[in-house]
Amino acid sequence: MTRRERLLLLVFFGVVLAVVARNEPVATAIGGVAGAGLGVLVSGRLQRLSRRMDDRLGADPVRPQGFSLRRPLVRAGLQVLVLGGLLLSTVFVPFIGDELYAASAAAVTALPAVLTAARLRR
Repeated sequence: MTRRERLLLLVFFGVVLAVVARNEPVATAIGGVAGAGLGVLVSGRLQRLSRRMDDRLGADPVRPQGFSLRRPLVRAGLQVLVLGGLLLSTVFVPFIGDELYAASAAAVTALPAVLTAARLRR
């Protein structure tokens, strides 16, 4: 993904977090911190793994050159699908379902946001 595509995806993640935080700010904050913390831990591991793969197999000669709206839209669509699956928690857990959904939605949105931001620096 190009830098502009990653920035567009980060904007999408920010909007999702803002929408979720509108109704349940405390649960969103807890889930967001948990997801971001996990993202920071995973990010370092993924960078080391990527370096090892490049050392063994060589760098990928094909890099995306131009901006393509398709790549961020596909990733945003997958994120919406995951959030739709999490929405089932509000059906099965009637009293704390909203808080549970807000926390889990924030966690699964903050994790890819941190991973995307980590790749933005390269």
